[in-house]
Order: sequence, then structure tokens, then C-alpha cells
Amino acid sequence: MMHSAAGAAFWSVTVLVLWALVAGGAAWAAVRVIRQPRRQPPPSLPSPLDILERRFAAGEMTREDFDEARARLREHDLDI
Repeated sequence: MMHSAAGAAFWSVTVLVLWALVAGGAAWAAVRVIRQPRRQPPPSLPSPLDILERRFAAGEMTREDFDEARARLREHDLDI
């Protein structure tokens, strides 16, 4: 009779330890997921028209050059 009582106590403790490990693992995983830094999308590249407008605004090109380049970009956009 002593032997079965010791065995029952052993298995009771083992089951409690396993449940504690499962609960601890779940808590650890939840903390990892919550504290994980949010991934931000990479910054988008400026469009060719944005680059062209910046260059015109900076005085790197004349109005005629800007109009011609913009017309070429529009032609290209229509081909796609």
C-alpha cells in the first residue's frame, strides 16, 4: 500500500510540474509576441515625376526641360 501512495504522489507532482511548464511556456511566448517590435514597411522610393518636380523646384532645369521630361514620362506611363 505504501508503494502505490508514493507512486500516486510522484505522478501528482509530475503532472503539476508539467502543467506549470506549459503555463510558463505559454506566458513566455505571449510576452515575446507582445513585446516584439512592429515591423514597419520600407520607405517607398520617390516616383520619377517626384524626382523631376524636385529637380525643377531646385532650379536644376528650365521650364521647357521640365515640360519635355514630364511629357516623356506621361508617354511612358501610357505604354504600360
